[in-house]
Amino acid sequence: MKTTKKIKKPYVIVRSHTAGVHAGYLESRKGDTVVLSQSRRLWKWIGASLYQVANTGPGNGDNRFGGAVIKTEIVSPQGFEIAHCRPEAIKAIHAVPEWKV
Repeated sequence: MKTTKKIKKPYVIVRSHTAGVHAGYLESRKGDTVVLSQSRRLWKWIGASLYQVANTGPGNGDNRFGGAVIKTEIVSPQGFEIAHCRPEAIKAIHAVPEWKV
């Protein structure tokens, strides 16, 4: 009997030239395309940089993150910046309420 081990997908922040900044579970990356699941667009955050958000989460204040969508496919011929998030940052990102107008 073969057992399958479930592989946990990394939670990342992706910055692209054409599509902005998104946080979500990395489903795949191939060439100039990144696919995220349960992704949120990060419009505005409190913190020195996205690396700070990936390490510790956003600071307290006016963070504006959209609601999670099932899947986001980001195509960016100019390339990506992908930062893998620490567990405490993931919890903090998930805790930011959905920003609505």
